[in-house]
Amino acid sequence: MQGKPFIKRLSHIALCLGVLSFSAITQADTLISDDALDAWFKDGKYEQIIDTLEGEEAKSPERFSTYISALMRTDLDDAEEAAEDFINAYPNEYRVYLMHASVMGAQAGESVFSALGYAKKARKSLEKAIEVAPDEIQTYQALFQFHLFVPSIAGGDMDTAKSLVEKIAAIDQNEGQFAEAKYLIADDKKAQGIAILQSLAAVPETQVEARFILGDHYISDEAYSQAVEALSPLMDLELEVVSEQDELAWETYSENRYDQLYGFYRLGQAAVQSGEYTELGIKALEAYLTQLLDTTIDTRGLPTLNWANLRLAELYLNAEDKAQARLTLQRIEGEEDERFGKLLKA
Repeated sequence: MQGKPFIKRLSHIALCLGVLSFSAITQADTLISDDALDAWFKDGKYEQIIDTLEGEEAKSPERFSTYISALMRTDLDDAEEAAEDFINAYPNEYRVYLMHASVMGAQAGESVFSALGYAKKARKSLEKAIEVAPDEIQTYQALFQFHLFVPSIAGGDMDTAKSLVEKIAAIDQNEGQFAEAKYLIADDKKAQGIAILQSLAAVPETQVEARFILGDHYISDEAYSQAVEALSPLMDLELEVVSEQDELAWETYSENRYDQLYGFYRLGQAAVQSGEYTELGIKALEAYLTQLLDTTIDTRGLPTLNWANLRLAELYLNAEDKAQARLTLQRIEGEEDERFGKLLKA
């Protein structure tokens, strides 16, 4: 099996499909707007979000999602409890079960001893999402990711993943090709999977997602020159902004913009890990930091400003620019996970 350990993959089962979005529900008595909450999230003000929303009754799906996302950054046990409340409040909304699966995945990543139990809970939620919304492609994509990367002892199954490729393709031909490529790569048929992704990268409609997936795969394989080749064109790509009122067009734009921004971060990460491409990595992370704050898409699930600043500081140190590295580190606020703390201290 290729890529990260399954407990790392599992924590992003839902979010890797694009952030969970819900139709906003206007509340006349709401003091803090959804836009303000989103701005706080980008700034890493998770405690402020939690304090604002934890006592709010009848939270809209959007606000519930923001609340749980903030809890996932601070206390996973509280996030798990909130995810259960989310299901009780909106039992017929499939995105609720995708969010719950994401929390279970994050819990699995925190404890090796409990990982298998949380993996099974995640699978149950993903299967429930399909039961609730059998026509929604995201539900099949999420369960596909689970079966592709989780070992059989925890419920993963490559044969089931293969059958889900066919279901995804029946709903959307392009997404079916992406699923087929991922399946082939995970099944040790890399050349065939990469060939599919390269063909998708040559088509304007699918190039952003294809380049991001290619770059992500090459970085996992430590093939940094190929990763840079795949991801670099995203730096010069101008995506046409569309109106949020056009729901279908906005969803497509949001997904492409999300992958493009993540591609910028991954370029910086490739530069850090390889010790090469330092100038390009700095350019990519500076663009990421600026554009992450400016974009109007939902950015939950993307690397935080703290992580981007830490990676950028590493690159400035590689470039022997200690003054700029010091200024970059000063922009880091609050805490992240244990790994972040160790890298920051180093």
